[in-house]
Amino acid sequence: MAGYAGSSLVVTWIQSAATTTLTGDHKSCSYTPSIGFYDETAGADTNKKYLAGVKDGSVTFNANFQSGTGSGGTAAFSTLTEGNLGTVQIQPEGTASTKPDIKVPSLSQGVSYSYPYDGIVEVTVNWQQTGTRAESANG
Repeated sequence: MAGYAGSSLVVTWIQSAATTTLTGDHKSCSYTPSIGFYDETAGADTNKKYLAGVKDGSVTFNANFQSGTGSGGTAAFSTLTEGNLGTVQIQPEGTASTKPDIKVPSLSQGVSYSYPYDGIVEVTVNWQQTGTRAESANG
């Protein structure tokens, strides 16, 4: 399989109030699936034993901050207030037909801002998965 560059990435925040494309001056996006564990260690066991629990996950998006209403600007980030419910759509190879499309129902944890003294202002958005991730090909 041939590799591809992260510059092809398209990240969209879909909610009832608005659909916002966040990519543009993005720096990174990561989806981290996880799973809970149940401890089944008992009696004379000398090592821990676990059973698989429920699935979980989180998404983190980092970008250069752009003022105004453009992609990644104040208008875009106003839809990401902590507690907002929606779906993070991640298209790692862009929107072309047959390319991967990952949808993660999520709760926004809000936008955090970093103001370096001698650098570009960055924003980071974290989402907590709250439902079943769907993976398909772009239609």
